[in-house]
Amino acid sequence: MSRAPRLELQPLFRQIPWHRLAAVGRELRPYLAPVRRELILALLCSIGGVVMVIARPWPIKIVLDYAILPTGRVRWVFPFHLIKGYGAMGVVTIACVFLFLVTLLWGLFAYYQRFLIAGAGQKITYALRRRLFAHLQRLSLSYHHRQRVGDMLLRATGDTTMLREMLVDASLITITESLTLIAMVTVMLLIDWQLTMISVAVFPLLSVAVFHISGEMRTAVRRQRKKEGRVATLFGEMLQSVAVIQVFGREAYGEERFKGSNQQALRQGMRTVRLEANLERVAEALIALGTGAVLWFGVARVLDGILTPGDLVVFTAYLGGMYRPLRRIARVTGRLSKATVCAERVFAVLRTDDRVKVSPRAVPAPRLSGRLTFKHVAFSYVHGQPVLRDVSFTVRRGRTVALVGPNGAGKSTLCALIPRLFDPSEGAITADGQKLSGFTLDSLREQIGFVLQESLLFAGTVRDNIAYGKPDATLDEIVAAARLAEAHDFIAARPHGYDTVVGERGGTLSVGQRQKIAIARAIIKDPVFLILDEVTAALDPASAAQLNGTLARLGRGRTTFRVTHRLTEIQAADDILVFQHGIVSQRGTHAELMSQAGWYRTVFDLQAAERDLPETGDGARPVRALAAAPR
Repeated sequence: MSRAPRLELQPLFRQIPWHRLAAVGRELRPYLAPVRRELILALLCSIGGVVMVIARPWPIKIVLDYAILPTGRVRWVFPFHLIKGYGAMGVVTIACVFLFLVTLLWGLFAYYQRFLIAGAGQKITYALRRRLFAHLQRLSLSYHHRQRVGDMLLRATGDTTMLREMLVDASLITITESLTLIAMVTVMLLIDWQLTMISVAVFPLLSVAVFHISGEMRTAVRRQRKKEGRVATLFGEMLQSVAVIQVFGREAYGEERFKGSNQQALRQGMRTVRLEANLERVAEALIALGTGAVLWFGVARVLDGILTPGDLVVFTAYLGGMYRPLRRIARVTGRLSKATVCAERVFAVLRTDDRVKVSPRAVPAPRLSGRLTFKHVAFSYVHGQPVLRDVSFTVRRGRTVALVGPNGAGKSTLCALIPRLFDPSEGAITADGQKLSGFTLDSLREQIGFVLQESLLFAGTVRDNIAYGKPDATLDEIVAAARLAEAHDFIAARPHGYDTVVGERGGTLSVGQRQKIAIARAIIKDPVFLILDEVTAALDPASAAQLNGTLARLGRGRTTFRVTHRLTEIQAADDILVFQHGIVSQRGTHAELMSQAGWYRTVFDLQAAERDLPETGDGARPVRALAAAPR
């Protein structure tokens, strides 16, 4: 009979993901090192608590065997000589004091154990989130383009929290309860080994149930977290696009989309809950079976005079205490499954090495002159689908280069290669004859000012947003940058001036005002290169014309890259590059490109025709003509 449980347990133990738990443990080790002291003290408190749990039923045994029963029946020789002569009530008094001290010490050990482990968990979460935040900031844009924002938020918040609550707590509970179990079984064997064998007979069945259901639970939890990530993504998408949703009256459509994903998450969550409840149900049933068997045989042995009532009380107290650790370990096994999945999701991000590579031989970039050369540059977001192909050109210092062409032709991608948000798949980019990859990222990006079509501002003051481009900037430098960007007047007109809080994403400012603050943020560090990506796309013609004048003034003495679809804005550019299908199809000044047939002249004429339409025109002819423009 001894072989059967072992044969049944053997395949189940193979199913336990020991290698995954070990891998998580190795990756978690650097975060455990700073809290080693707290963890060791918590473990010592756990051992102290175990000793108190073992000692807790002994005062009752003293009362039963030394105060109530005749001394001749006492078979468990507790230090009887220490209390002999105090009388029955004296023994009871000593037992009560002993019980109070044991309970008091157990409470102190339990309190400090919980306090220490909770503090260690908080510190681990702090360190994990800090590293995750820093790591995500340094991953390349191509990685972020492939991810869902909601899922990343869930990993950084929910998964790290669950990792703290489950993995750290569960590990300590497992160690503590295992020590308790070993100590109790040892004492029970000393009292009556036969009755102890009956008690542990349910262990194999309980182990089978725990590990079998836990295997299913890990799969269920992994699917649940994936579904919850989709729900978080839809929430983020809704919060970012609420204006579009309301304008198009698509609230009901959004609710239906969310309902479907939410229902999937609900169903998967209910499956996880059912597995947890099933594990609890099976464990309780097996524990009740063992308890009944022990009581039946134990009472029979007391009646036969083999055990005293005090022995049986201690034994049954240990029995309940022995099954409680089993019950807690059964619960913890499910929590460990959740924690393992959450840990894998967090560490999967931290293991990602999809960042711009910096050579160990990279040196800080000197103040560059502004000369930039692209040599046979190619780039692909997805392998086999090139966005840029064999792009070669040189820009002299202080020149303005306009990048035009249809959507998706690679203009913005080329601009992103300059500050090394991506690196070329092929070819090289050099500044003053030196490869950009030979410079450290910070020293290179310090000399580049970037203004995007969507001027994202951070929640905070105007002063903070402008100084974001140069954290150590003085107020005079901030004001000077704002004047250059022609933003000072509307900032100073506000009641709090530069201390005006702009709100998240700059929602309290107009589009034009946000652009000007973004321009001030870009030029406050006096960049050598200025990259302007569709900066006037969201502005009305009057605001765009005013901003173009500002940009022309700011571009003097700087090498400027200007991406735009409004061709009239770049007529004065020193060089115009027309991108089509990832290649430079045309190049020259405005006059040169207008003198030859091609995309530039066709689109310029169509835009001129569109501008000449009367206010009451429906714009159908230019739109149809634009659709027919050569690509």
